[in-house]
Amino acid sequence: MDIKIAQEVLACLPVGKTPFYYCKDRYAAFLLSQVIGRQCAIADLKKSAYSALLHKPLLKEILAQSGDGQLRQEHLTLAWGKRIEPFLLTLDIWGDKDRSWGQVSRNGYSLVLQLNFSNKHDAVFKRLAEPSQFHQFNCSMHPVLKRQHRDFFRETLAWARIDFDFNTNEALIEELQSDWLRRAKRLLGEIQSGKTRFYNLGANAKPDKLRRYLEAVLADYGDIWDEALLTAALQFIRQELGIAKIYLHTPETGGAIKHIKYTQPPRSLYSSLPRKFCFRQTDKAPEFLQQQRTFRKLEKRLGGTQWHVINLGGNYADITKTATEKPDRPVTLVA
Repeated sequence: MDIKIAQEVLACLPVGKTPFYYCKDRYAAFLLSQVIGRQCAIADLKKSAYSALLHKPLLKEILAQSGDGQLRQEHLTLAWGKRIEPFLLTLDIWGDKDRSWGQVSRNGYSLVLQLNFSNKHDAVFKRLAEPSQFHQFNCSMHPVLKRQHRDFFRETLAWARIDFDFNTNEALIEELQSDWLRRAKRLLGEIQSGKTRFYNLGANAKPDKLRRYLEAVLADYGDIWDEALLTAALQFIRQELGIAKIYLHTPETGGAIKHIKYTQPPRSLYSSLPRKFCFRQTDKAPEFLQQQRTFRKLEKRLGGTQWHVINLGGNYADITKTATEKPDRPVTLVA
């Protein structure tokens, strides 16, 4: 997108930090809250594309308390598990005029939604890892929270890069990524294999204390970070930007369009994760990309493109229609 649009949006949103809480499978309650209207018959939901969400333990308990067969918004607000993790959300701008910079689908910039740890994590991290200011868990060249935010600085767990167009009422999630957990997993493996050199962790880092931290952070966040990040991104796009139609790259199309030539991102982030969130697969690209001559030429060369898409602007009448949508399936593009 154009830098001026990104700056205007940033200026209109709350300044500073936004608390965000997440528990395992909370995404199911969020998605249903966006599509049922005030209430919806559970029987209709069971026949829809959202039926898999009803099998989540978080939802089963809620459904069991519905005596009249209706799922209501007030039911979904109560759908919380016992283990709730606090985070802080922040926003930034990422990109350049050159499309080849920053792995974007069109020339311009992205909004970055940063999912940051809370002080609960950061205090433990400092005590056990004893890191220097510039440690190895995050890369300063990536869109993480910058340290000039001293009044509320937190370490960044993960981020989502988002492109959007108000004229077409569409958003594209360009990227979902966590350097922190990927590097934590690698470092734990190094410790287990007997290596004791920890790049940029500081002279005081001790293998036994660091191992305790790594095992704890992987256990606490390893199974929820992608759910939490995508939920936060969808919530931001729908509630702050007011956009209902949201796209996410497939592995093949994303790699080709963003010119990812070497290390590919984890495939699950662009395949099993969107399927879990009830995205459907389509060969129709976002309209704002179709308006770009460069994209149309690339799409023709690829022999077509594939995308994940979800519409969070649905209502009760749309629920039963979704049962006819085709499920996601793998696709191979022509090179």
